[in-house]
This record gives sequence, structure tokens and C-alpha cells, in this order.
Amino acid sequence: MKNKQSLFLSKKKLLKEAGCDDYEDSAKRLFSKAFGMSPVQSYKDQIHERSNEKASLFSEMVSCRAVGVPTSHIVCSRSFWKNDFYVDGTVLDPRPESELIIDVTKNLLFDGMTVLDIGCGSGCIGISLYKENPNITLFLADFSKKALSLSKKNAEELQADCKFIRSDLFSNIDSKFDLIVTNLPYIAKDDFCYLQKEIILYEPHEALYGGQHGLDMIKLFLDGVNRHLNKNGIFVIEFGKGQDFLLKEELIRSNFNKVSFYKDLNNVNRLVCVKKDT
Repeated sequence: MKNKQSLFLSKKKLLKEAGCDDYEDSAKRLFSKAFGMSPVQSYKDQIHERSNEKASLFSEMVSCRAVGVPTSHIVCSRSFWKNDFYVDGTVLDPRPESELIIDVTKNLLFDGMTVLDIGCGSGCIGISLYKENPNITLFLADFSKKALSLSKKNAEELQADCKFIRSDLFSNIDSKFDLIVTNLPYIAKDDFCYLQKEIILYEPHEALYGGQHGLDMIKLFLDGVNRHLNKNGIFVIEFGKGQDFLLKEELIRSNFNKVSFYKDLNNVNRLVCVKKDT
């Protein structure tokens, strides 16, 4: 087996030539996974074990990434907020922009607060809120059995006490909550073809596609959310670039007036926080 440094550099070059924008980060994550190293370790570290098996595993992983398989699906892990979450092709990968939901709502949490993460996918949003305050009562809801199974796995791994509900939006939910958070599908029809190839090929379309203007599921959510909020209840929605004007119209139509929009790191409106009128 060639030494680890030359192996790492050759495979990093292969990923770059394959057109992977994140070739360096991908090479590091795949190398760490294959060789059982922590991310802070380096291929330069002198590890005396010479393992052809691990080198072969690393090469196989790199080959998968080179043809477009997301690194997160290869290593079955994606970092979000302060933890790593198990992911696979059955749920949408947690995205950095969704961390804005945690940043905006973490200071709203109080002991005994009832929180619903609807369309939870991997459970990353709701579980991250629970880790900020373990004294909330957390419910994770999704219409997909596979998503709920995966979110249960993450809840167990991260020791988050949650209740799980299989529901298409609010169809199987009777309770009211103090806080409802959601990251529903919001990719508009005309924007779908411009997504990265690896997203189109390897992530679930039902978690991405939001109809003609991207707001189909969000509109349905707005039709039902008021009935499921306690007095002074709050809901938070993530949405796509340029959808803020249409969303404002929908919020007005639904008689929501206490509305605050929040920008992401690119100075783009990405989140709306709404307080129930009482």
C-alpha cells in the first residue's frame, strides 16, 4: 500500500478532476471514515498499521463520490448545529441555512414548552432544539415511515426524549403547541432543474419540490397551523430565495399580522417567524 499521504493526495486530485466542488472536505471526511480517524487527525499522522483493506475502502468511497453520491450518504452522517446526524437517501440532507431556525428560536424555549417539528425528516431541527433545552416536550412528525424511523435513530443516538407522529401535515395531529417549526419542500418548478446533479439524483424529490411557485405545501401548512397553536403560540417556516413577497401575501390572506422575517448569511430572507394573534 502506498503511504497514507500520497494515497490521500491522489484521491483528492481525483475528486477535483471529477468536478466535486467540495473535493478537499470530501476527501478528508472519507479518509477519516475509512481509516477510523477523528476529523482532527491528519493523513500525515504516523499510524503504523498498514491496512490494505482500509485503503481499498477509502478508494471505493472516493469512487462513489466521484460519480456524484453525496459524501453524507457515503459516511451516513451530516453535521447540523452542534451534532452529527445519521442520514441516508430517504431524507433531505440537513443544510446549514436551516440552522437559522435554531438560532432564531433557541431563546424562545422555556421549560415545559410544547414543540412540534412537522416534516421532520432526519429530526435535526427538533432534536437540536431539544438539546438546547431538554425540558421542552418535543414532537416529531412526518408522513414518511422511513423518515420517522431515521429520526427515531437520531433521537436515540443523541438521547433526545421525543414523541413521534406519522402525519401528512396536520392530518393526524389533534394537539396544540407553543412552537411549531417546519422546513417543508419549497423548490419551485422552474428552479428544480438548476439544482446540483447530486441533489436531483440522490435526495428525495418529495422533500424538495414545492409546486409551481414553491409554496404549495407551505400554503397547506398555513391553512391548518392556527388551529394547532396555543395562545401566544409561534410558528417558524424556512422558505426559498425570492419567495418572501409571495409568502407575505399568503400570511396576510391567512390573517397573520405579527410577522418577522430573518435573513441568512447571504443576506437573503430565509425564515419567517409568526406569532398567533390573540
